[in-house]
Amino acid sequence: MARQLSEHLDPAAGPKRMLALDGGGVKGVLSLGMAKALETELRRRSGDPKLVLADYYDLIGGTSTGAIVATGLALGLTVDAMIDLYMGLGPKVFGRRVGDGNLFRAKYDPKDLQVALEPTLGERTLGSSDLKTGLAIHMKRIDTGSAWVLTNNPNNPYFAREDSEKGTLPNRFYRLVDLVMASAAAPTFFDEVVIDIAHDEKNRVIQKGCFVDGAVGANNNPSLQMLMLALVPGYGFQWSSGAENLMMTSVGTGQRRPEIDGKKFRNMMPGFRGIQALRSMIYDTQIQGVMLMQALSTPKRAWRINSEVGDMQNIVLGQGPLLDYQRIDVMLDKKPAKHRVQKPARTALEALLDRDLTAKEMLGLDELANGKPANMSLLLDIGLAAGKQYVDAAYPDPRFNLPGWSA
Repeated sequence: MARQLSEHLDPAAGPKRMLALDGGGVKGVLSLGMAKALETELRRRSGDPKLVLADYYDLIGGTSTGAIVATGLALGLTVDAMIDLYMGLGPKVFGRRVGDGNLFRAKYDPKDLQVALEPTLGERTLGSSDLKTGLAIHMKRIDTGSAWVLTNNPNNPYFAREDSEKGTLPNRFYRLVDLVMASAAAPTFFDEVVIDIAHDEKNRVIQKGCFVDGAVGANNNPSLQMLMLALVPGYGFQWSSGAENLMMTSVGTGQRRPEIDGKKFRNMMPGFRGIQALRSMIYDTQIQGVMLMQALSTPKRAWRINSEVGDMQNIVLGQGPLLDYQRIDVMLDKKPAKHRVQKPARTALEALLDRDLTAKEMLGLDELANGKPANMSLLLDIGLAAGKQYVDAAYPDPRFNLPGWSA
């Protein structure tokens, strides 16, 4: 059942499948709940109870928490193993504040995150043979102002090449834990991550790169960039376009528009207004990515963009769909104000879970650092329920079944 990395990446080896994972802090466990539905359905089709998503998908990529999930899955871990990692990671990493996250120091100690990740990632590098399929990690190099996406594709020009004049380190030598930490270095939550970029002839470091969360590079939803990886020749993949040749499952971390009272915003210090604006920008680029990806495809279940354009069902830009694309996500409703006379109807989220939630529980779902066990468990339950709404015998499309699978 398992395929070699070379077969996953080979442009001539049949249609290609991509899994794109959004950023979102501890809400990565919600993504894993939705990914569980994918793993379960693919195991049913294959008849293999040990199948992992790295057996099926040819490229798994993510940003921030999505980079953590993507790396674990690309290493061949099961979804359950990643869920176990997250259920322990949330309280350990976000249970202890070391700063105010405002003016002088980030809220959380990145060493806590590194300690949580090292048992899984170890000293493996981007060139590790332990990676079972293609991997893409998104980050932002803030000192040069460039958005980076690093892959384990040997055909990428920077994967193995060393610039002898500059002493630049080939991408394959970067440690996975450093790349994941860089992708997850959300401003105000964690300090930036510094990675050695180049050495001189005596192996002394002559250049360092300063990295922050890939969301700052407009790739919190990495799906559009991953489409570029697949189709733009310079990245080295050179896969074929078309809904019969290329598919992508885009998994979110739960969606809520970052609203704020106007008066409260005006009364904030300029720095805090900037942080709020950054959060809104990240949300906007994320939704714009979904909008564009749907406009380049014909998803079986289109995601609603806004009240103006709706879900864009059957709206295709160009001569035809570039790929088979499906967004899997869930709206994180807030509890409506209580009515004096009657109890408010259940929100869509409560209906999905078939249980009532308190206003506090629902508000806490969208907090990136709410690592409390109760919140983590609730996020997982939401992901498990939402995944079942999208994944069934019809999705992923059976035309992307692996050879030998039943129809």
